[in-house]
Amino acid sequence: MSSKLVAAEVFPPGEHLADELAARGWTMPQLAKLMGQPAHIVSGILDAQVEITEDLAESISVALGTSAQLWLNLEAAYRSHTSVHGA
Repeated sequence: MSSKLVAAEVFPPGEHLADELAARGWTMPQLAKLMGQPAHIVSGILDAQVEITEDLAESISVALGTSAQLWLNLEAAYRSHTSVHGA
């Protein structure tokens, strides 16, 4: 038995958002409209090119009926992981 710890895999928040879209049968433009954001911003979140700010987290939470803190936590975990592991 090895005592070496292996870090958990951390996914970009956009992957979680894509899962939500698929589960709801929504398109990215539909989500952008619900969020009141341009499609390129939502696309950037889905592609991990745009960081989720407090304002974006609030827009996502209103559109999906979740908490803004959920999305901020996912973003923080992902950015922390990528800065440590260079992913």
